[in-house]
Amino acid sequence: MSIQSGLLRLPAELRLKIYEYALDVPNEYLDKPLIVVTDRGRDSFTARGRYRALAMCPSWVGEDGTARRLLAVNRQIHDEAEAQLYARNTLFFLNAFDLDRLGAFLDTMSATARTQVRSVGFEVRFFVHSQMGVPKRSLAQYDRAARLLRDRLPRWERVIVYLDPRFYFPTAIVGGRELAARGVCRLAALFATLRKDVHFYPGPSTDRASSQWGRYD
Repeated sequence: MSIQSGLLRLPAELRLKIYEYALDVPNEYLDKPLIVVTDRGRDSFTARGRYRALAMCPSWVGEDGTARRLLAVNRQIHDEAEAQLYARNTLFFLNAFDLDRLGAFLDTMSATARTQVRSVGFEVRFFVHSQMGVPKRSLAQYDRAARLLRDRLPRWERVIVYLDPRFYFPTAIVGGRELAARGVCRLAALFATLRKDVHFYPGPSTDRASSQWGRYD
């Protein structure tokens, strides 16, 4: 006769609260909780059967292994925690993530995970010409990414965008606020066309972001 774990004997609402605490990963952004995804360009995306959510990204920034261990306990806990993880968190892509690899990334997520995602976010850096080693995304990449997300995430409804802090606090850099404002309008129009609820926020300062996430070169 099998013995049920103490966790599974708890009411479901208490288990979900435990998962919420266990899956909370600190981040530097204002809108929590986030699954902050980065891509150093050296990682490959691989499926891992029933537990392929464990390979949800090459690097979930700040995650210390707790989420992966929880997802690996047993099938019931995995399924409950996975649903909680993706329904509650914004899937957030740092500027260092190559949007051309988004389809391969989504392939690593289980069908359950993809159907649970409600919120997707992007770190947007308009002034990359002044930052050595920082990759530049094109508006065409955002357009392709948005349409791919629309097709692959059936319950996706919200977009959060964290802008380069120098858009909110501009200096005399090339382009200035007017150039960045045009980019904001293009992004807003892109996601609004797909009928998504779009929110813009100032990102962390450059110094704080560098210390927390590391350089992108």
